[in-house]
Amino acid sequence: MDALLSLHGVRAGYGAGDILKGVDLEVTAGTVTCLIGPNGAGKSTVLKAVSGLIRPRAGSVVFQGADIGRLSPRARLLRGVVHVPQDRSLFPAMTVWDNLLMGGYVMKDQKAVRRRMDAAADVFPICATRAKDHAGSLSGGEQKQVELARTLVLDPALILLDEPSIGLDPKSRQAVFASIRRLAEDGRTVLLVEQNARSGLAASDFGAVLEGGLVRLTATGQSLLTDPEVARLYLGAGAVSVTSGPVTAQDPVALPPEGAR
Repeated sequence: MDALLSLHGVRAGYGAGDILKGVDLEVTAGTVTCLIGPNGAGKSTVLKAVSGLIRPRAGSVVFQGADIGRLSPRARLLRGVVHVPQDRSLFPAMTVWDNLLMGGYVMKDQKAVRRRMDAAADVFPICATRAKDHAGSLSGGEQKQVELARTLVLDPALILLDEPSIGLDPKSRQAVFASIRRLAEDGRTVLLVEQNARSGLAASDFGAVLEGGLVRLTATGQSLLTDPEVARLYLGAGAVSVTSGPVTAQDPVALPPEGAR
């Protein structure tokens, strides 16, 4: 399988300090990859290094065969890298449809924008059924679905999701993870950071464990879920026994507070 995204020896951080201390990571096209690890491991920093919100001090960020590590966030966006932050990013006083329209603000072809908006609404029907409602009137889970739909207006090759289920009730979390799987089934590639490690891995094809600014372990999502040491360190004391059968995204177990980011 081909790697859509490859990080090689990436060092990056804030101010004079490095959070990432030589990250090596590959993300396969058309899959969902989940980053897990303790607080301060650098999970969200990886996403920012890929989207351009921070610029690596060393190493390379290779996307579709080209090193994009020195490009601006806008240039990376135009190449098909979309970053959905942890915080709610909709405009609450605007309608759902107008929020969706904002996804194409960098595009000049308005007919293409409209086609993509209609296609996004087919994937996320709430954009059509609640089109005229203010985005602020939606539940947290519904807002997240609109955020995901908005990314499709740019026809992205890579979607970066930072803790998409944070603050959501179990039913909304289930809907969001089902939406993430639909994105992959539609041929999109997703790299996500998820505080609810068990749910994130259950919805993912692959997972990577970050610790101390380095990738310590990579495997399939299911392999990490059933690894006793990973369960002990990162899936929380209440993790389902690895002998209890398959785990699904409907069975969330949150990390302890120190492992939330």
